[in-house]
Amino acid sequence: MSKHREQSLRNRSDILRKCYPLVAIGSWDAIAISDIEKVIKQTRGAIAYYFKNKKTLFANILDELFFPVFALSDDEREKLSKATVSDFYNRYKTPFERVRDDLRDNYGVENPSQAIFNLFIQGSKHYDQFTSNVGELMQLEQDFMSRIVGGRVNNILDLNRVYVENIGNIFIESMNFDSN
Repeated sequence: MSKHREQSLRNRSDILRKCYPLVAIGSWDAIAISDIEKVIKQTRGAIAYYFKNKKTLFANILDELFFPVFALSDDEREKLSKATVSDFYNRYKTPFERVRDDLRDNYGVENPSQAIFNLFIQGSKHYDQFTSNVGELMQLEQDFMSRIVGGRVNNILDLNRVYVENIGNIFIESMNFDSN
């Protein structure tokens, strides 16, 4: 690959990474191209070069940064499938926990739990098939879990209940109550 092509791919990736926190904490409708220019420290020409329009930029952010984290990676599947029961429960994170941790650890989002809810609102509003993509990924994860426990996931672990409790806990975290 040429140096120019490598630099171009790095620049595109950098734009996506700098815009992701904007999507996570803001309203995509309210974010102007000038706001994006300030965050990425480039002109709208750079945005137009890599992305057809603002909607395409949004879709690429979710496709390349949100969904890969929301989905259980092949590497993590392999590790979980070989884990002991206690290691499994210590290691496994729900899709919501993975996204929350990614936003906090890799993007410096101060209230990543709140950002998850915002991502779901923005995704449902601006990304065709967002809800069905999320549903498919959650079904794949449930199928994987079922295979691990010999097809008895509903008897051993009610994933819907786990997800609901997890979302509830993340919602409480998102309220950012000060304990003082």
